[in-house]
Amino acid sequence: MSETALVDVTLPDVGEGIAEAQVVEWLVALGQAVSEDQSIVLISTDKAAVELPAPTSGILREQAVQIGATVTVGSLLARIEATPEAAERLASSVAESPTKTASQLLVRTPVVSAAPSTRLLARQLNVDLARLFGSGPNGRILDDDVRKVAAGNNAGATIRRQSPEGSRSDHGNDISVPLSRTRLAVARSTAASWRDVPHIVEFRQIDATQLQRAKEVHRPRAEQKGSLLTFLPFFVKAAAAALARHPSFNARLDMDHEQIIQSRQCNIGIAIATDDGLTVPVLRNVEGLSISEIALALAKLIDRARRQVLSPSDLVGGSFTITNFGSYGTWLGTPIIRMPEVAIVGFGRIQQSVLAIDGAPVVRPVLPISAATDHRVHDGIHLAAFLDTITEFLSNPLMFFADDTGGDMNAR
Repeated sequence: MSETALVDVTLPDVGEGIAEAQVVEWLVALGQAVSEDQSIVLISTDKAAVELPAPTSGILREQAVQIGATVTVGSLLARIEATPEAAERLASSVAESPTKTASQLLVRTPVVSAAPSTRLLARQLNVDLARLFGSGPNGRILDDDVRKVAAGNNAGATIRRQSPEGSRSDHGNDISVPLSRTRLAVARSTAASWRDVPHIVEFRQIDATQLQRAKEVHRPRAEQKGSLLTFLPFFVKAAAAALARHPSFNARLDMDHEQIIQSRQCNIGIAIATDDGLTVPVLRNVEGLSISEIALALAKLIDRARRQVLSPSDLVGGSFTITNFGSYGTWLGTPIIRMPEVAIVGFGRIQQSVLAIDGAPVVRPVLPISAATDHRVHDGIHLAAFLDTITEFLSNPLMFFADDTGGDMNAR
C-alpha cells in the first residue's frame, strides 16, 4: 500500500427493506481532519436519520454527493485520505470485517439542520437541538439560537414541533409545511396497509382488578432490578402467550410467493410515539422472558428510543406489534397492521366502568383491548380465539409468574 490511500465511504445497508437514502448534511468539511468512527455525513431513510461514521482516520478529500441528493445502497458518498498507519490498520481490519455493520451506525430522529460548529456548541452548552426550530433558512439552527436557549431566552429559537416553519402558499395566509421523512414513511405505510390489507377488527374489555393488583405487588421486585413495572410488560407477556398458542398470528404474509411465513421467535414491535410519528423498535425472543426480564428489556429499549440512539437492527425483524395507546390517555383505538405482519393488538386506558358481576352492577377498573388481523390469513373465529387467550392471561395474571422466582402474589 502506498504512503497514503484513498478510502471510499459508501452507503451501507442500514436496515431491512431500505434501498436508498437522502443526504441531509455534511458534518465534516472538505480538507478537514477526521478520526475513525467520527460522524461525517447525516443521511435520512424512510425509518430514521443516520449519522455515518468515518471508516478510518485521515483527511476528507471528496464529497461525492450533494446535500439533498438521493443515493442507493453501495453508492460512493465520500473519500478519505488515510495516513499510512490508519491505512495499515484498515487493511488488516477489512480482512475480518469488510464493512461497518448497521448496528454500529448512530440512529437519531428527527433530522436536525445545523452546522457542525453549531452542533459542537450545542454539546458544550448542553442544548438539545432536536427540540429547537432555528431562526435560519428552513428552520436551520444557528449559533445564536443555541446561545439564547442556553441562557434561558428562547426568543430566537422556538420549540421545533410547536412552531414549524414552512413556505407561504399562494392561498392567502396558508403555510405549506413539508412532511418529514419519518412522517412521510408513516403516511405511506399506513395508507398502503389500509388500502391493501382487508382488516378484521374486534374489541374486548376485561376486569383489570387482578392486573392492577399484580402490578402493585410485583412493582418493588422490578424496582430492585432497576426497572419500573408498568402495564406494558403484562401486555407483552399476554401477547407472547397468545402467539405461542396461535402461531399463525406470529407471521408475515408473502403474497409474491403465496405463502405465510411463521416466525420461530416471538419478536414483538412496540409502537412508541414521537413528535415526527411512530417508531417501532423490536423486543426480541419474548417467549423466553419472564415479566421482570421483559420490564427491564423494555425500559432499556424505550430509553434508547427516547435518547434517539436506536440501531437499525432495533427497528427490523418484528413478527407482531403492540400499540399501547392507553399510555397517552386514549381510551380505545383501531390499530393498523404493519405489513407484512398479519396482526396487531392495541391496549387502551384503564378506567372505572360498570360491569355485571354475578348479575349485579359493580364498578371495576376496565381495560379495553382492540386487535386487527389480515382477513387474507385469518377469519373472525381465529381472531376471537386469539383475543380469548390474551384476555385469559390478563384476567388471571398469576399465570405470568409461574416462571418468576418468588412470584407468589399471595406472599404479601
